[in-house]
Amino acid sequence: MSYTFSRRNFMKYTALAAAAVAVSGSLTGCSNPNRPVGKTGDTLKPGSGICEATLLNSADKKPSYISATHTLTCNFKIVTKIELLEITDSHFQVDVTTAAGTKHYYYNTTPAPSLGNTANPKAKKNSVTEATLTLNLDLSGATKVAVLYTPKHGATGEPNDSYNDIYGTWDITDAIKDSIPTA
Repeated sequence: MSYTFSRRNFMKYTALAAAAVAVSGSLTGCSNPNRPVGKTGDTLKPGSGICEATLLNSADKKPSYISATHTLTCNFKIVTKIELLEITDSHFQVDVTTAAGTKHYYYNTTPAPSLGNTANPKAKKNSVTEATLTLNLDLSGATKVAVLYTPKHGATGEPNDSYNDIYGTWDITDAIKDSIPTA
């Protein structure tokens, strides 16, 4: 059996393929409900029913950076929706982008974000934890600073059963930009 493929068919299928590629490119702008993005004051709900996390923005609890001591501070209110949610240092990450476009990620590193005595390693379902995240680092020349919260690392504790792709990200650049020294 033979198939003929005319020039007309070739042009028709080429146009359809080009349209499909164009449409698929526009779909990448869709947000992922497992990875919500916000700014200071926003409540994010990473994952389906795991928690509601708010980066506080009240006068005494908004993100701050003290350049003299290189101290970044962020206050969170986390409402758990599941039993025994871990709210610990290892569940937070700070991403810093420099003017040169270099990105630095701070999580289980030196320096590392710390919750100190506000950590809650076994938060009960429907409980509220107010956690204060601090990180000591020089933000001179930073053009973007974001804080990520990953509510769960593992679903069942097995290494291959991970929730690390579920997190909320707050862009705190505007909240602290006046405190960041230029490089």
